[in-house]
Amino acid sequence: MRLGFLAIIALAVPALEMVGIYQIAQRIGWGWTLLWLIAAIWAGVALIRAQHSDLPARLKQAIARGETPFGEIWASGRRLLAGVLLILPGAGSDLLAILLLLWPTARTPVPLVPARPDEAEVIEGEFRREE
Repeated sequence: MRLGFLAIIALAVPALEMVGIYQIAQRIGWGWTLLWLIAAIWAGVALIRAQHSDLPARLKQAIARGETPFGEIWASGRRLLAGVLLILPGAGSDLLAILLLLWPTARTPVPLVPARPDEAEVIEGEFRREE
């Protein structure tokens, strides 16, 4: 049952994208539609190449700042998925890609090592173990 549902979705999405491209081409013209599709593919490839080359440097910078690199990995994964969606022809995939690119990122750094408590928070004293 689950495989049949996935097969229907796998066939319906490209069909809807083709219908959408045809409708857009009827409204704005085939030349502009072709230009849009080529520009989207070019932008997707450029985005994937940029993520491939920039990720190691951003990970090193995050670690050097004392932050966990998971935020950078998450942001890079979103951009990579947006690049793949831009390569796929269609207005729906391009809209999802734009939403992924515009998704705000939380820029609150998470430290790798927990901060040491201030001296005022430390309670000094002696203890002994009773058994």
